[in-house]
Amino acid sequence: MRLETARLVIRSFEARDADPWIALVNDPEVGRFTPPSPPATLDTFQGALARRQTMEREQGYAMWAVDVKETGSFIGQCGLYPAEGRGPEVEIAYHYAPAMWGHGYATEAAIAVLTYAFGSVGLDQVIALVMPENVGSWRVAEKAGMRLEGIATYYDLPGLRKYVADRTGWSAPQSE
Repeated sequence: MRLETARLVIRSFEARDADPWIALVNDPEVGRFTPPSPPATLDTFQGALARRQTMEREQGYAMWAVDVKETGSFIGQCGLYPAEGRGPEVEIAYHYAPAMWGHGYATEAAIAVLTYAFGSVGLDQVIALVMPENVGSWRVAEKAGMRLEGIATYYDLPGLRKYVADRTGWSAPQSE
C-alpha cells in the first residue's frame, strides 16, 4: 500500500523500519499518550510487521509507516486497525516522533488515511481515541474532520475522547 500527499508517503511497513519504529514506540514522550505496554524490541517489531501484513492483505488496511517525501525519512505511523484489537469499530491512530509534532504531518496523513478508509476500503465509520491530556491529538482529529462523540473507556482506560467520522457525513477538509 502506498499513499502520497503533498509532503508525505504513507506506505506498508518493511523490515528496514525496525530501528526507527522501535525508537518511536519506546520514546517516553510518545508513550505518555499510548496505552501502557512493555518496551518494544526487534521481536516486537517482527510480530507487529507480520500482523500488519496479514491485516492489510485480509482487511485492506493496517498501521502504515509515514515518511517525509522530500527526505525519505521515517517520522511515524498512521493507519487503521480494529479498536481494542478486536473491533467491530475501526480506529485511526497516529504516532510521530516528538521532533515532528506541530508541523501538520499528523493531520495531513490522517486526512489521507480517512479518504482511503471511506474510498478504497469502503468503511462506513472510523473512530479515534485520544487521551484527555493529549490536546495535540484532539486537534489532529478535529482538523481531519472528525467530530467529538463523547468520553469513553477503551483499552481499560477511562476518560478517552472518542472522535467519529462517518462515510456519509465526512469530507476531506480543504487545505489552509
